[in-house]
Order: sequence, then C-alpha cells, then structure tokens
Amino acid sequence: MQEKLKQLELLVSQAVARLQMQESQTAALRQKIRQQEEHLQRLKESESELKALREWKKNAVSVLKKLEARLDKEIARAQEQQKEDL
Repeated sequence: MQEKLKQLELLVSQAVARLQMQESQTAALRQKIRQQEEHLQRLKESESELKALREWKKNAVSVLKKLEARLDKEIARAQEQQKEDL
C-alpha cells in the first residue's frame, strides 16, 4: 500500500511539473502572440502611411507636371516675344 501511495505521489508531482511547464510555455506563446499583434498593428499603420504618401506623391507629380507645362509655354512665349522685338 505504501508503495502505491509513493507511486501516486510521484505521478502527481510529475503531473504538476508538466502542468507548470505547460503553463510557462503557454505564457511564452501568449507573449509572442501579443508581440506579433503589435507588429501587425505597426505594419498596418505603416501601410496606411505609405498609401497616404503614394497619394501625396501622385498629386505632387501631377501638380509639378502642370507647372512644368505652364513654364514651358511661358518660356516659349518669352522667346517668341524676344524674337519679335529683334
């Protein structure tokens, strides 16, 4: 009977040890999940910023092209005016 109690206590202590190990692994995995969620949130924010910057760039390029066309016209006009004045 004593031997069976010792075996039972040993099994219980092993089960408790495994449970503690599982709990520590679970806590570590939960921490990794939290970190991954934070990284994912940062990635989403970065993608949003990137999209806004691409839109700004697209608009800026469009404005610059229009400005370039106007400048080219004004330069051509000034050159024509200069030729007429000579």
